[in-house]
Amino acid sequence: MLCGYTSQATGLLCVCIVMMGSMGLPVDNRRNLWTVPQQKNPALSEFKKYVHQSQSLSAGEQEFVLRRKQVVQKSLNKLGLTCTLDMVPHIALLGSGGGQRAAVGLMGSLFQMEKDGLLDTVLYLGGVSGSAWSMATLYSDHQWSTNMDNAVSRLSKPGIGLTDVLIFLAKRAKDGHFSLTDIWGVLTSAFIMKQLDVRSLSEDGTSITNPYPIYSTVNKNCLQHDSEKGKWFEMTPHQAGFIDLGLFINTPNLGSRIHGAGSDVKGPELDMVTLQGLVGSALADDESVVTYILDWLKVLVGKEATDENNPLEFLWTKVSWFIQTLIAQIKKLEWGKTENFLYQYPDARVPSCIRVKEFLQLIDAGVMINMPYPPFLGEKRDTDLLIALEYGADETFRTLILARDYAAKLKKPFPKLEEKFLKEKDWPRPCYVFKGKKKEPTILYMPLFNRQNCKDENEFKAKMKEFSTFQLPFSQQKIEFLLETVKANMKYSKDTLLREIAKAVIRRHIKASDGVPLWSLASDVQHFTRVLKRRDKGDKQEAAQA
Repeated sequence: MLCGYTSQATGLLCVCIVMMGSMGLPVDNRRNLWTVPQQKNPALSEFKKYVHQSQSLSAGEQEFVLRRKQVVQKSLNKLGLTCTLDMVPHIALLGSGGGQRAAVGLMGSLFQMEKDGLLDTVLYLGGVSGSAWSMATLYSDHQWSTNMDNAVSRLSKPGIGLTDVLIFLAKRAKDGHFSLTDIWGVLTSAFIMKQLDVRSLSEDGTSITNPYPIYSTVNKNCLQHDSEKGKWFEMTPHQAGFIDLGLFINTPNLGSRIHGAGSDVKGPELDMVTLQGLVGSALADDESVVTYILDWLKVLVGKEATDENNPLEFLWTKVSWFIQTLIAQIKKLEWGKTENFLYQYPDARVPSCIRVKEFLQLIDAGVMINMPYPPFLGEKRDTDLLIALEYGADETFRTLILARDYAAKLKKPFPKLEEKFLKEKDWPRPCYVFKGKKKEPTILYMPLFNRQNCKDENEFKAKMKEFSTFQLPFSQQKIEFLLETVKANMKYSKDTLLREIAKAVIRRHIKASDGVPLWSLASDVQHFTRVLKRRDKGDKQEAAQA
């Protein structure tokens, strides 16, 4: 198997060298060899046709959410939580980054939620990096949330053949917008998600059978900038833009030049292959590329290539100069660049790291926060419950701490993180509830590896290492192990999920009724909680008898 993957990687590397080496320039720069005449700074009126400034939902998202709430309402009623449409809570399911581990993990978690009748309580689905890969694949089926068996079975199918991949890449190379992002998108689509889907993102905002999808990236140009507001960039089927600036463009126009020379030329609409390249391009970050490329090449040579007792030590030493040279060259290359719809935008509130750049450089949001909290904090989506599925390689709770700090800087509501829980990072519990108050959402945080599936800290560390983020595509055995692990996690935490969903219904009603609780609803929830407690007691007695 290793030899097979190595040959694929070698073949792709050769093709990439040919594609990028013909002019000695990053491939994305080939379209910029002509000189654009100097233009006067455009007036605000020139932007208004395309740029929307608002902290409210787009009209398309509003319409979708209203219709999706009817699906959620029916699901809650089936669970014994009778509520009206205005009492339907805003529940978002968040998938972290973590490469193939996260992609497989999200699939398994969604599978179990469908089986337990909980998936239809979710209004939004958000993802970064690996989880976003799964999302891009899932939404190719407009009924995926009722057919998770089919989605999961795709993970066991063979990947796309190398010949087909090379043909696809060759076609993409003829496009003036071809870049390293496209190459990375093809690699992840073909060998991990096992399909090359060229549908556009704007097609995914029609079927209310599924939650509303929100993908996240960050603008690399602003990562080292003082302003937090120019960093996080969300993409939905209707609009894409900077959530903290409140500046968006309609998703079909993302990538088009909207003013100045060439503004009458519409760029290609974002498709799922390119999107997977964007959301998963951690290698575009200078710090990540050093770590990940070294780890990956060590796998190709031998997992413990630097071990003195390893017979491949000699080979590793001989090729190390090549590795360092390769890293240096990759760091010089630019990943995909997107036409900046805010270029020369006449508003000083837009950071200079955006205004003066002709292109946005959108990369993996995991390099900032490896969980998509930002789109779901604050009044825009007014969430009641965030179900955060942690599949990342970071230290447990790191994404929560980073999100808390982000929220504090931008004065967004975020629940208190209890210090006693944060101390359990080396061997976490299967599920934590961080209770939100007033405008703060409650966060239900679920680590992949935990005390339920790891007997101690050492096993926890071993599992995290075994399923590291950057490695060759998983074997079928690893995929099946991960699927069963996340399914077991969801089963174990089902009652906690049900309780928090019930509490979210009350929260939403209190918000809708200016703080006055509905006693009949409270009674329903109390009854619901008593039923869960009786079931817990029965399960424990049954286990004791066994």
